[in-house]
Amino acid sequence: MTRLTCRRVVVAGAAAAAGLAVLSPGKHVHAQTQTKPTGVTPAELAKHEKFMRLAIAQANLNPGRPFGSVLVDDRSGEVVGAGVANLAASPLFHSEVQAMNAYLAKNGNKGWENLTMYGTGEACPMCASAMVWAGIPRMVYGSDTPFVRQYIADINIRAKDVAEAGKAIYTSKLLLGGVLASETDKLFEAKGKIGEKK
Repeated sequence: MTRLTCRRVVVAGAAAAAGLAVLSPGKHVHAQTQTKPTGVTPAELAKHEKFMRLAIAQANLNPGRPFGSVLVDDRSGEVVGAGVANLAASPLFHSEVQAMNAYLAKNGNKGWENLTMYGTGEACPMCASAMVWAGIPRMVYGSDTPFVRQYIADINIRAKDVAEAGKAIYTSKLLLGGVLASETDKLFEAKGKIGEKK
């Protein structure tokens, strides 16, 4: 029996793209990409890497659950929200929700269409759904769900599937994974595999 693992995802509009690799059970699941993501220009990739480094800085605030996010206004390039997972305070306080709450506190419930969410890990279904409902059209992440699930219990529903399920109310302009995955993967690897003693 095989399992399909998405290696690269770039979604423009409602279109889903790219490269599925078949993995056998028991083999090590690698990050979404160990190389540069495809489908973006070098200048775009440099911009995404710049903001991913800020998400990594957020994740370093909680090494036990290293999810960090920043919300960026694409018009100004300004970080308008930042968050780190804080499940001790609330099961809802995932990094993306924290970044969205920080944005709401400053800007109110408007302007979502101008934003990009950057996260060290692929958004879980709750966070991806929150972004769909808000209308945040661009999501960029480092490590993908199949990789992260080796280290942290997570719901096995991909962000691309949530975006696709919401297409009646949502238009995705970008869903890009694997940005600095070689760095974000290390955050999760440092935590150790589920059930593994450190």
